[in-house]
Amino acid sequence: VLDGDADTAKQIIKDNNLLKEFPIYLIQDISKANEYFFQRYENEPEKKYGLIASAKAKNLEKYGIDNSYFATRKVSTGQWYADKKSSLFSCCSLRSCITEFAAQGLELDFPIMCWGDDFIRENGKWELKVGSKTQKNPYKIRKNSYRVLLSRGREGMFIFVPNEPKMSETYDFLKKCLGKN
Repeated sequence: VLDGDADTAKQIIKDNNLLKEFPIYLIQDISKANEYFFQRYENEPEKKYGLIASAKAKNLEKYGIDNSYFATRKVSTGQWYADKKSSLFSCCSLRSCITEFAAQGLELDFPIMCWGDDFIRENGKWELKVGSKTQKNPYKIRKNSYRVLLSRGREGMFIFVPNEPKMSETYDFLKKCLGKN
C-alpha cells in the first residue's frame, strides 16, 4: 500500500484471504465505526478500540479527531490503553486520539486509523504535504508514520478517510487496494 502498488496489495489480500481473518473497513463517515464497536464489543469489556492518527495531519479536527500536539500530549497513554470502557480516559470512549508516537509498539483490537492530509495520493503517487527542514528525509519519516498506524490492529481496523476533494484519490487508491473498486 505505502509503496503505491494497489494491484500487488489487492493480490496479497486476496491470496491470503486476509479480509476474512482481519476485516478492514474503509469509511468516510466515522460514526459508522462507533456504531460497529458498540455492537461488536458490547459483551466483551476487555476489547480495546480507539482513534489513531498521524501527528502531522491538519484536517481531522473538524471530524472530532483532535490529533494536535496540545491535545495528544494531555492523553495519559497508560489510561488510554488500560482503562475500562466506561472511563472517559479510555481509548474506547473515542474522545481522544493518539498519534504514531504513542501507538508505536502497542496495539488495539480494532483501531480507527484516521488518514490525514499530510500524506495523500496525488497524480498517482504518495505526496508529502508537511515536512520539516530539519529532518533528513521527511517523506520517509511520514511514510513510516503511516506504516506504524496501519499496523496497530489485532482483529481488524477501520480506515477513515475524510470525504474531502483533496482526499478523494487517497480514498480511491485504498479502495482499490482492498479490492472494492
